[in-house]
Amino acid sequence: MTAITGDVAIQSLHDQVSSLVAQRWAKSFQCKVTINPGSETAEPDVFGWQFAPGGNRVEWIAEVETEDSLTRLDRYKRWQTLADKSVPFYLVVPKGYRSKVRQLAVMAGVDLNGIYEYAFLNDTFQLA
Repeated sequence: MTAITGDVAIQSLHDQVSSLVAQRWAKSFQCKVTINPGSETAEPDVFGWQFAPGGNRVEWIAEVETEDSLTRLDRYKRWQTLADKSVPFYLVVPKGYRSKVRQLAVMAGVDLNGIYEYAFLNDTFQLA
């Protein structure tokens, strides 16, 4: 149960949430957890993986969204690309967006294994 966040400076809300999710989930899952800060590639923002002979095996992936990123039209295409990776796929969205994101995912034909909401209350990170 290890979170690998590297020595990358966390500058954006997106990267801060990705790091906090990774730290929280590293305590909950029986796998390594890694983030891709600032990632806009085909790689997920957070993913859990296991060492495996012949190459590491990805166990699950998560995409972190902010209020700003949810307004971008290309977001849903990214979800479709990530959902096609044949591993459990989770979205992490700001508090209050779960039902809207669920509807958008259904309309885009994206199968999700779960949607988590985050918030900061008195500078304390909450994930539900």
